[in-house]
Amino acid sequence: MRGSTVVVCGRNMKKLEAAHKENPAIVTFPCDIASDHDQRCLVEHIAQNYPSLNILINNAGIQHNYDFSDTKSHTDLIDEETNINFLAHVKLTDRLLPILLRRPSAAVVNVTSALALVPKQSAPIYCATKAAMHGFTKALRYQLEHTPVSPFEIIPALVDTEMTKGRGKGKITPEALASEALRGIESNKYEIRIEKTKILFALNRFLPSVAERIIRNG
Repeated sequence: MRGSTVVVCGRNMKKLEAAHKENPAIVTFPCDIASDHDQRCLVEHIAQNYPSLNILINNAGIQHNYDFSDTKSHTDLIDEETNINFLAHVKLTDRLLPILLRRPSAAVVNVTSALALVPKQSAPIYCATKAAMHGFTKALRYQLEHTPVSPFEIIPALVDTEMTKGRGKGKITPEALASEALRGIESNKYEIRIEKTKILFALNRFLPSVAERIIRNG
């Protein structure tokens, strides 16, 4: 994993350019993973230029906060969150698995959330999509257990990113998340709970009502 060629895709060209400028070794590819057309173009590009691909990291995510009791229509927001947070990852995994399965050792790494375990009131669809990714990763691990591909799940607490600006306290840095996740993958720990998530899992097991009180209005 260390020293690998990293291909980053995204729909924001400025962010892609900034990533490449910060680390010229990073390869960037414009792609909206929620678009089937863009996904097919990405997979074709990978197959032609990086046929030795051995790791897929599904990390894209958005969160909208809205209340179903306000009687407004939220269908557009529901579609966007569901497509980006869940369906796009499942489809991309399906499309790239034929390449990954040809490698002697490979991995699918899905980034979920502590909210997959204990949801918060303000973001029901985000929580649901992360719970769906948690279930998908576990079931995929069962299906691939006799293949060279290992599905990993990274379960972070609140990370200090653009998406979480103005939300919550005690956030971890992306660098801290990446460091702990990398250690977990290298030690073949398939469900990697990051920092405070370890405490939340224990609370939810022994004192679920306390875990719910902590997270519900977070």
